[in-house]
Amino acid sequence: MTVEIHVDGRVTQGRLIAFAEGLERYLAYARDHGYAVPRALQGLSGPMNSIRLVYRYEDLAAYEEHEARTLGDPGYAEAASGMEFVDGTLTYSVFREVE
Repeated sequence: MTVEIHVDGRVTQGRLIAFAEGLERYLAYARDHGYAVPRALQGLSGPMNSIRLVYRYEDLAAYEEHEARTLGDPGYAEAASGMEFVDGTLTYSVFREVE
């Protein structure tokens, strides 16, 4: 059962360029350390500066393993914190692919 995790948030006003730079660092860190690498989508409607990161996993166990690994990795937290999200705007949604 394939699952997707959608992480939605808003980037601080005037910081989209800084977000893009932080995103590149985050994606490189994720790739280099064997973490899931999300697709990044920028909203063209809805709230200004909205961003969605979409992670794809084979199943919920793979997602849970990924989350457990990230909690013990301060480098991951540092890379993720460089994306200029407005505090309190991140939401997580879990979707299952229907076949």
